Amino acid sequence: MEKRLPQEIQLPPRTFGTEDSLTCRKDLYQLALLPFLFLVAWSCSDRLCNRLCHGLARLLYRLRTPRYEGYARIFRMLQSEPGDTPLAQLIPEAIALRHLERLQLLRYHRPGSWAPKVRLEGRAHLDRALSAGKGAILWRAHSPFSEVVSKAALHENGYTHWQLSRHTHGHFSSTRFGIHFLNPIRTAIEDRYLAGRVVIDPANSNTALFRVMKLLAQNQIVGITVWVEAGSVTMMPYGETLLAIPGGPAVLALKTGAALLPIFTERTPDGSFLVTIEEPLEAPADGDPEERVAHVLCRQSALMEAYFRRLPSQFHYAYLHGATDRLRKQMEADRP
Repeated sequence: MEKRLPQEIQLPPRTFGTEDSLTCRKDLYQLALLPFLFLVAWSCSDRLCNRLCHGLARLLYRLRTPRYEGYARIFRMLQSEPGDTPLAQLIPEAIALRHLERLQLLRYHRPGSWAPKVRLEGRAHLDRALSAGKGAILWRAHSPFSEVVSKAALHENGYTHWQLSRHTHGHFSSTRFGIHFLNPIRTAIEDRYLAGRVVIDPANSNTALFRVMKLLAQNQIVGITVWVEAGSVTMMPYGETLLAIPGGPAVLALKTGAALLPIFTERTPDGSFLVTIEEPLEAPADGDPEERVAHVLCRQSALMEAYFRRLPSQFHYAYLHGATDRLRKQMEADRP
């Protein structure tokens, strides 16, 4: 493969389900399905929900295999070793976890207190960062369960933190109806565990950036998700393919002096969760700013690759599924 990486790519805006639309067919479908999903989530045990989701995922994959070609394409890109898990096993597992996460999210809304078992590792890294007095950026690797579970783990361990989010955050919809009525199903639960949320104004993103910088100057913790919704991403080597990582958090950390701490959430075989705060991503003290950022991104890329290799069904789609077409089209447009 040609060695001209890392390479920054400017991505075109997404064109589906935008907030310019009042609603869409998917909104209506989800709205109709929610009463049934709430019933299942509130009345079934964790074990039964798990069995139902895995059974449904296997059935859907058998009946509608071509629909999941996007998953297959991503797994083919991310796998390179002969002993890698077969696609026929990985894809249903990835589908099942997405369904299971949705049921778990709805279960948080059940009257009374419910929360899964969560263990937090790597607190020492965060404590050392806060002792330096310049704040900490938790660079959250997105997985099916990371948005709520990682926030809950930090809250339960006594940490107060903020989250940088897009105004469409919620993963249900980006229509006007979805933003106001569907996405709060998720954000209301996340907000239980946050000190506050810094929302990016699509008309003026600098306002949110200045707010985050002020919080870091006050030695606060700010969570930022590694996600391909950024206006630009840096393509990092990943085996024989590329991994899209936005460089903004690395630039922010170098500018403010805040520690940049990768954080990963994984579902363990017994159904509980492990949230791991990794060592800070540090750049060389001197050198060209772009090279220092590239050094940080290379370390993050290596970490993400390690998690992908170990837990492919839990992390694969977050960085390429849905964004694959945007990345491929832009890369093709940039070719000489």
